[in-house]
Amino acid sequence: MSRDQLDAIRLGFSDADAEVLLDRLGSILPEKTSWSTRLRIWGDEKTDDIQVGLNGQSIEDVQVRLNVADLSLLLVGAICDLSRQFDCVLATRDGAIIQPNRESVLRTIMQSSAVQFVRDPQRFLEEAIRLDQEGA
Repeated sequence: MSRDQLDAIRLGFSDADAEVLLDRLGSILPEKTSWSTRLRIWGDEKTDDIQVGLNGQSIEDVQVRLNVADLSLLLVGAICDLSRQFDCVLATRDGAIIQPNRESVLRTIMQSSAVQFVRDPQRFLEEAIRLDQEGA
């Protein structure tokens, strides 16, 4: 899916489901004070966090960021469990759709550019520069 297609999806949580989801997120990561009334944040944006964009009481989007340098398998499992509870799939920033099970999520993480960077930052950056030069 393209970024525009992902952005166009309406999540459609009922008010009751939204309340349960927000409650469950608090059992996964601690909630922190947000800089916006339209955003609730659990965790720490420097490591692992979950951000929920709101429009009034309606959930507009849910974003999960994981620290691949210190990956928490418990957190991955909790996110998968919660996604399945609400019959959701996961999507990467580039539009790949992932079934919410640990194996699929971990496989996607291990193939990500974030993991490639963590494993060998110099090689990753050299490759990025080479690709930029080829595209110019």
